[in-house]
Amino acid sequence: MPEKEDKVKTSKKTTPKKTAAKGQSKTKSRSSTTAKKKSRSSTARKKRSIGNIIAALVILCVLLLGFNLVLVLKLVPNLKNSLKQDTGTAQTQVQQDKPSTEQKRNESLTAAQEPSPPVTVPQVAAQTQPHTDSAVQQKRQNTPAAQQKTASSQEKAPAAKKTTPAAQPAPHSPAAASAPASHTSSAAQKDTAKKEKPAVHAAPQKNTVPEKSVAPDKKNTASKKNSVPEKPAVPDKKKNVQTMQPVQPAAKPEKPRKRAPYAGNLTFVFDDAGHNLDQLEYFLRLPFPCTIAVLPGLRYSSESARRIRKAGKQVILHQPMQSVDLHINPGPGAVTPGLSAEQIKKIVRKNLEEIWPVAGMNNHEGSLMTADEAAMSAVLDVVAEKHIFFLDSRTTARSVVAKVAKEKNMAVWERAIFIDNDKSRAAMETQIKKGLSIARQKGSAIMIGHVFTVELAQLLTEMYPALIEDGFSLGIIE
Repeated sequence: MPEKEDKVKTSKKTTPKKTAAKGQSKTKSRSSTTAKKKSRSSTARKKRSIGNIIAALVILCVLLLGFNLVLVLKLVPNLKNSLKQDTGTAQTQVQQDKPSTEQKRNESLTAAQEPSPPVTVPQVAAQTQPHTDSAVQQKRQNTPAAQQKTASSQEKAPAAKKTTPAAQPAPHSPAAASAPASHTSSAAQKDTAKKEKPAVHAAPQKNTVPEKSVAPDKKNTASKKNSVPEKPAVPDKKKNVQTMQPVQPAAKPEKPRKRAPYAGNLTFVFDDAGHNLDQLEYFLRLPFPCTIAVLPGLRYSSESARRIRKAGKQVILHQPMQSVDLHINPGPGAVTPGLSAEQIKKIVRKNLEEIWPVAGMNNHEGSLMTADEAAMSAVLDVVAEKHIFFLDSRTTARSVVAKVAKEKNMAVWERAIFIDNDKSRAAMETQIKKGLSIARQKGSAIMIGHVFTVELAQLLTEMYPALIEDGFSLGIIE
């Protein structure tokens, strides 16, 4: 009995060991399967990433190939065109070289046939000239006009071709660009001309023989190349041989004319702006600073003032005033007889506000009012109030503007010249020249024109470079 119990105990003891061993084996098998699964999944991921990279590289290669094909297709036509142009230029150069070689061969044949003339003084002078001068003279003599000249007319050429240098125009004047430089004779040619009064016959030039007389047919030239004729034909000197003219050296460019000393200041004032805009545009394009006076109360008064300021010109008020002729209507916003000082000030202030800002004012008409001290005193009070200047247009010799201004310790300006009372070009030029002489004497001159004289704007544009070169400065009233 005790032995059986011991067996039962041992069997009971061994059973938990077996179960533990079985559990360990199961956990080992599970861990091994999970490790296998993990390794398989990681390898699959690596394969997928490698495949994606390969696919991306393949796509990039395809795109690059396509881009290269597009570039090639675009460049091929350009290469073809450039090749065609190169071949075309090469053909034209070959065609141009052919006639020049034929001319040289023909000239050499004619030179061999012509007798050598005696050497004369013009020929020696021509041989001493530089290579460039001879090439230029050769081109001039090969023209059709040079071929038609006879030998008798060319004998007089050395004596008749001496020219004096023409006066070079000013660099700022419009004619400076178009005036060509005159060719002068050299000192050596002058000495020889003084020593030898009779005209000397020049030696015939080889390159001045016409092509028609030398090579009328290609077959004849080919035969001359292969066989030398026993008796060369003597050409007719009267028809074919031309006398050589002495080569003149190129004249040295004259030094630019020095600018004249300061002559005075010129101020151009253009009245009556505000009626229209088309005529005004000509004066806005003037190449120098100027002053434009705008009438108040007209359709284009404010727009004219705006455009004048935009163009960089000076704006002033062209204040209407009553003339001695009472039948003349000076226009809206005018200062007329019978108005009190306060009424005159109110009118002038209103006109200034319409085109403000302005630098000053001058009178439109006003031969009656500028002779009235009370009226001009009221006007000058507004001028001093607005800190602007007053320009007396001097429409009458009885003007009291300067007298009233002196009493108020004010400075005023006065007109020197009316330019376009006569609108002909000659008359306007005469008036401008009078203004220039006044500027030379007094140091400055104010000249008044009108915007409806479009020809005046064109004339001043043409005269402007000469005025600057003569030493005048053009400015505005300050």
